[in-house]
Amino acid sequence: MSSQTVTAKGQVTLKRDLLHHLGVKPGERIDFHKLPGGELRVRAIRPTGRID
Repeated sequence: MSSQTVTAKGQVTLKRDLLHHLGVKPGERIDFHKLPGGELRVRAIRPTGRID
């Protein structure tokens, strides 16, 4: 488990090992899904490789 501090602006910086675990690279997106009981599900949004 990892804990982070929330800044005065309400921001949280994810540690490198968490980003590596998600397979996220700079410029890619992360999805946050609110769950009951104040929990979040975090997952990487995979690029499709398509240009629309």
